[in-house]
Amino acid sequence: MLAAKKIKIALLFVTLIGSAGLFAQVQQPAAPEQATNVSDAELENFATAYMGMQMENQKAQQKIMKTIEGQGLEVERFQEIQEATADPNKEVDATEEEKTKHKNAIAEIEKMRPEFESKMEAIIKDSGLTVERYQAVGAAIQADKALQQKLQGIMVKKTQG
Repeated sequence: MLAAKKIKIALLFVTLIGSAGLFAQVQQPAAPEQATNVSDAELENFATAYMGMQMENQKAQQKIMKTIEGQGLEVERFQEIQEATADPNKEVDATEEEKTKHKNAIAEIEKMRPEFESKMEAIIKDSGLTVERYQAVGAAIQADKALQQKLQGIMVKKTQG
């Protein structure tokens, strides 16, 4: 149950913050010549950056949850209202007070975006990659099962070491 809640919060976070942030950019296809040539060192650097970004994302999720709760809404209720706001075919029975709390929470979360994106960029640069190269390596990994397996092996070693 807690894992499902974390996944929903992660998806919520990516929806709110990631749509214009680095997570969405990683999904963009890279130039073919960039995407096909990924060195072992770049894969190591990517793994380091990815893992650092995951840890930073967890911190951001906690801040977002506190922000939502600070506005007087339960996270689950916030999600219901958010989903209804994002989907014109979905309705939610929210009071004006809840809508106001939701709107205020969104405004606070949006204020966090520049800081979060800045931290993500710093993590990538500290790993030895540019943001553009991180995106290209990410696209290459998505397109190549062998790279995915290699990355998974690197990440397992990093978490055990």
